[in-house]
Amino acid sequence: MSQDREINRRALLSGACALLALTGLGTIPASASNGVRKLRNGRLSVKLKSVPELSKVGGSVGIGDIKGDPVAITRTGKKSYVAFSLSCPHQKVTVSQEGNGWVCDAHGSEFEADGSLVLGPATKRLARVPIRISRGVAKVG
Repeated sequence: MSQDREINRRALLSGACALLALTGLGTIPASASNGVRKLRNGRLSVKLKSVPELSKVGGSVGIGDIKGDPVAITRTGKKSYVAFSLSCPHQKVTVSQEGNGWVCDAHGSEFEADGSLVLGPATKRLARVPIRISRGVAKVG
């Protein structure tokens, strides 16, 4: 009987970890979470000044997920930003932030802070996600 409980406990913990990975919750740094909120239509609203990583050009941060796809924003200029998927185009593994860029832990593809491809096996950049900025708030998705 205790063996059954142990197996169930393992299954529960494994399932919980998988759920966190799939929902993208692990991609939001604590510093960004206060400035990010989910909208009713599934998009994300980001108060840009509330996210310290976006205070300088080149700053990049994961902000959450849209329809199960983890997403990031990078500041590319004084008033310009890009949003992109964090799913590697090679095999859809979620990339992780490393230094000023992003890396796919599965096969080593590397991407610039703005999602541009640096090194394969991926053959294209991280997919762009629509972003619209008004009055210091970005609507992503």
